[in-house]
Amino acid sequence: MLDNKIIDSNDHQQLELYIHIPFCARKCNYCDFLSFPMKETEHGPYIDQLCAEIRESAALATNYEISTIFIGGGTPSLLDPKYISRIMYYIRRFYTVRPSAEITIECNPASTIAYKFAAYRDAGINRLSIGLQSADNDELRTLGRLHLFEDFLKCYQSARMEGFRNINIDLIDEIPGQTEKSWRETLRHVLMLKPEHVSIYNLIVEDGTPFRAMQEAGTLALPSEDTQAAIDALTREMTERYGYQRYEVSNYAKPGYECRHNYGYWSGIPYLGFGLGAASCFQGERWSNLRSFPQYLALDMASELRQGCPTLHAEHETQSVQDQMEEFMFLGLRRTAGISEVEFKTRFQVDIHSVFGEQLQRYTDEGLLIHEGYRYRFSERGMDVSNFILSDFLLD
Repeated sequence: MLDNKIIDSNDHQQLELYIHIPFCARKCNYCDFLSFPMKETEHGPYIDQLCAEIRESAALATNYEISTIFIGGGTPSLLDPKYISRIMYYIRRFYTVRPSAEITIECNPASTIAYKFAAYRDAGINRLSIGLQSADNDELRTLGRLHLFEDFLKCYQSARMEGFRNINIDLIDEIPGQTEKSWRETLRHVLMLKPEHVSIYNLIVEDGTPFRAMQEAGTLALPSEDTQAAIDALTREMTERYGYQRYEVSNYAKPGYECRHNYGYWSGIPYLGFGLGAASCFQGERWSNLRSFPQYLALDMASELRQGCPTLHAEHETQSVQDQMEEFMFLGLRRTAGISEVEFKTRFQVDIHSVFGEQLQRYTDEGLLIHEGYRYRFSERGMDVSNFILSDFLLD
């Protein structure tokens, strides 16, 4: 379980930062993230504007210390590393970054070579998240990935040789055409490398993606329910055998290497997001940046921040108590540690059972939730159907 001294929702000085890099070499068949191919000549102007947003937003964080930074996308490793160094320079210049801060960058095996890892290390980045997705080259082609498994191995070896000792590997299961055998081989290849962390996401066919069009045309052959169940069982068995602890629905780590940034999201730590489409949750307010690249580049960031970001923040809402209660449940229950009745009462001044008693009782009776002491958490079976259960904690 994650060290509570590292992630403590009562530590009011903590603040997390997310930096969005929207560029990618090509959209994958399953991807609905805000990302797109863009000429290298556009990289510099975007980073200029991103750094301006970081600089002008610093007044929000005067009383906070940055505990984690996550540079995601898109494909951040597609950029010339000088831009990553510049981003980190601006953050350290205008914010108070804790010496123990976890600083992560997402990497694509097709776009990350040895000299970039050296630049990341010199910029203070101490954690890598490498998007492998599958060790089966046929499955990678199905997903629309540009790399092969052999490219990933070179990428991983370069990162280790450059001294990185905290590496996550992203995988996707339930890929079209995936079998129990191919998933076993993917897990075996990855876990034998002994990464500190593995994220395993179920494929979701999102609207607007090539996979959705294929599904509507009847040409997308997803694994059967029996195969999906076998894949889930295999994941539990092999991660445990190789010494990984499941600490969240989709995340497994060696002891002490849980992703502090993501754990902060699930634990109610405030965060600020910078860049195109980036989301923030800060002081009871939620907002997302606009998603138009030309509009973002055209903004006068100093003027925007002075005026309360009327254009930059395309979506803005004040969280009601009900919103906060819902988030407490459906984010907190994602963790294997679950949620605390005592923390709910402390935060909202009401008993958890007066708000969610019906749902908690129903899923406990069905064996999908476990009630121990003052905590509720998913059972193993509950984890497998967690998305369905979590939706039931929306009060409207």
